[in-house]
Amino acid sequence: MKMKFWKRKTKEPGSPSLVLPRRNGTPIHDFPGAVVDNLRYTITRIERNSPLPARLAIVSALREEGVTYLTQAFAATMAHDMPVSVCVVDLNWWWPSTTMLAGQENPGLAGVFNEKAKLEDVIISTGWSNMALVPAGQLPVDRRPVIARSQVLVQIIEDLSKEFDHLILDIPAIRATNDAVPLASLGDACCLVIRQGVTTAEDVRLTLDEIDHLPILGVILNRVRLKTPRVILKFIPTN
Repeated sequence: MKMKFWKRKTKEPGSPSLVLPRRNGTPIHDFPGAVVDNLRYTITRIERNSPLPARLAIVSALREEGVTYLTQAFAATMAHDMPVSVCVVDLNWWWPSTTMLAGQENPGLAGVFNEKAKLEDVIISTGWSNMALVPAGQLPVDRRPVIARSQVLVQIIEDLSKEFDHLILDIPAIRATNDAVPLASLGDACCLVIRQGVTTAEDVRLTLDEIDHLPILGVILNRVRLKTPRVILKFIPTN
């Protein structure tokens, strides 16, 4: 399989940031312009071969490689630039995103599984009518393997797919839990996040073996540091 690598650069002056607002106008996230530019490039490259999948899983080999951040940035870029509705679905009950729940009481998907909330009650609307967030919530450890492989979760993803054009799935690190692969399998395809200087080639190889049943649209290199002089960089495609 020929791998396609895309890099998220950390510095590129002149690109405006992209602010994802809450319904009251306060920011949920302020994504730097360089990040957004690179994700726009990534989306364009994917669409050259085929339409963006309805369900895209963002995965990594190890923890703290930037999956949650890039999942939300990817979805925000799509929602801002394209005439589609997008929902970020946090399926990481091991290390759930705290950004989604800042200032809100929401049981997340865990509340739906525990029958303490309905699915429509845990969908967080943003300041954009075409983007929403679904938090993971707090799910007991002993229930996570069952839920990850359950028909209940499959049905929830199906229901969300009827409401939104695209779901961007935040998946726990593949090598951190055995439940990550069945969760990633809820996607139609995936992108692999690799943090430069942290993820080893062996980690990547083992992860690719675990998800070889899924179409891999590409690899996003995160937190890349380039030492090439800027005068030369402007002649080199950096994605």
